[in-house]
Amino acid sequence: MAAWITLAATDLDDYLVAAQTAALRSAALGGGQTDPFGRVMPDTASFIRQKIRSGGFQVSATANAIPPELKWAGAYLVIEALQVRIPALKLTEDQKTQVKEARRQLDRLADGKEQPTIPDDPELPPDTQSGFSPSVTPKTLNFSRDQQDGI
Repeated sequence: MAAWITLAATDLDDYLVAAQTAALRSAALGGGQTDPFGRVMPDTASFIRQKIRSGGFQVSATANAIPPELKWAGAYLVIEALQVRIPALKLTEDQKTQVKEARRQLDRLADGKEQPTIPDDPELPPDTQSGFSPSVTPKTLNFSRDQQDGI
């Protein structure tokens, strides 16, 4: 078991030149529009978490947290999503390869071919989260000769 991580904007710097990260986060913004990382990262984390659930694995109860070994995959998927906003900034062939490999990795998890790190704080299954426990009153069944006639 390990603590899952939440991608930070600074994590992108591990995979891009700082100037490229800055451009993806600040170029071509409309009036009043803020850094898109804060909206793109949760979408990407949700996608990764759903792939993990599809494989039958638990995810962290911490919102937007992903397994630490998928940090690279999350970063490249965020980079891809940020890049499509600015067509003039194209991903390099190496970056495209990393994005494809990230998607393949997530598909292997969804197919149950690989297992992610088990989170320290696993999310409870939906049927156990509410704490609701229905009470059941057994019904007494009485059988008489008349009720059994014809069997």
